[in-house]
Amino acid sequence: MMIMRLSTSTNFFAYKPNGEYTPYRESMKRLKEAGFRVQDVNFCSAIAGATDLAKDNWQERIEDLRDEAEKEGVEFTQSHPVFLSGPYGSHSEEKREIYHRMMRRSIVASSILGVKWAVLHPFPGKAGAEFDPEAIVRENLELHAEELELAKKLNVGIAFENMIEKSARRFGSRAEDLIALLDACNDPGVGACWDFGHGNFIYPDQREPLRMLGKRLKATHVNDNYGASDEHMFPFHGSVAWKDVVPVLAEIGYEGDFTFETHKEFTRLPEHLKDQLARIGFEIGQYCLSLAAEGALEERSAG
Repeated sequence: MMIMRLSTSTNFFAYKPNGEYTPYRESMKRLKEAGFRVQDVNFCSAIAGATDLAKDNWQERIEDLRDEAEKEGVEFTQSHPVFLSGPYGSHSEEKREIYHRMMRRSIVASSILGVKWAVLHPFPGKAGAEFDPEAIVRENLELHAEELELAKKLNVGIAFENMIEKSARRFGSRAEDLIALLDACNDPGVGACWDFGHGNFIYPDQREPLRMLGKRLKATHVNDNYGASDEHMFPFHGSVAWKDVVPVLAEIGYEGDFTFETHKEFTRLPEHLKDQLARIGFEIGQYCLSLAAEGALEERSAG
C-alpha cells in the first residue's frame, strides 16, 4: 500500500525582507512547527553565494543541520541542487566552474542529510538542437557525468525534473524527454521529478505524463499556476486540476513524497506572517493527501 507523506522545500523561508538568507537550521525548525516533519533542502541559491552551502565551513553547517534534524524528528528526503538557466555553453567558464563546485557540494550535503533523491535540471541542448533529442540526451549525460558518478558513490538518487516549455521547444519539458534521458542512464538510481507547475504550461491533462512515467517517478515538486507564469503557488491557487491528478499518483504506485515548492507564496510576505501561511499550506497539503488516499482506495476496490 502506498503511503505518501507531505513534504516541503526549505525555501518557504528562503530570503528575509532585508535580503538575508535564512539559515537552514532556522527554516527546518519553523517548518516543523508548521507541521512539516519531512522536508526538501533547497541549495539553489548557493550558486549566487547564498545559503549555508556557500560558506567556507559548509560541511560543518550541514552536519550540524543533520544532528539538529535528528533531535527534532525531521527527515530530509529530497534536495534541490544548484542549476544553470538555459544552455550550458551560454555561461562563462567562471560560472560553469562555480556551478560544478556547488553541485558537488549539493550532492555531498544531500548524502550527509540522508536525502534519497536530489533533483537536477536537464540542460536544453545547444542552439539548433531543439529537435534532436538523442544529441541532447548525449550532451546531458556528458555534462552531468561527474554528478551522476558522485551521487552513485554516495548513494544519493538523481531525479531529472521536467522543465518549462513556452513558445519554443524545450527538451526536458515532456514526459517522453525524461524517459529518453532515464533510459539512456539505465540506472535504478536515476529517476524523474514531476513539477506540476511546469507541466501546467503544456499539459491540459497531467494524468497522461504521470502515467507515462509510471514507476520512473521518484520525486515531486508540487505547485500551481495559471499556465503562463511560473508562479509557484499552493495547490488550488491556480488552474492545475488537483482532484484529477493527485489520485493518479496512487494509481501508478508512486512511492515518494508530496513535496511543496511554493516559495513565491512567501517572497513578498512580511516575516511575521510566514509561519501562519506555512501552517495553512500544511492543511492544504493534508487535503491533497486525502485525495491520494481516496485514489488508492478506489484502486484496491477496482482490483
